[in-house]
Amino acid sequence: PPRSVSVSISPSAEIVEGDSVTLICISDSNPPALNFSWFKEDESSAVGSGQSFSALPSGRFYCEAHNQHGSQRSDAVTVTVK
Repeated sequence: PPRSVSVSISPSAEIVEGDSVTLICISDSNPPALNFSWFKEDESSAVGSGQSFSALPSGRFYCEAHNQHGSQRSDAVTVTVK
C-alpha cells in the first residue's frame, strides 16, 4: 500500500477570503497510487478526489492514497482563511 502520504499546500495555508488553495497529495508507493480521496475532518464523506484538490472553506483536510494493495491516509493540514 502507499507509504509516506502527505499533503503539500500551494500557495500557502493562509488564504484571503474568496481565494482557493490547492492541496496536493504526495505518496511513496510501488505501484504508484492511482486514486486519491480528500476528506475534511469531522465530515464522514469525501469532499473531493484526484491528486490535487482546491479547498475553499477553512478547516482541516487530509488525503487518502489508494493502490491495488491498500490505502493510507495523510496527517491533516489546516487551511486558514484570513
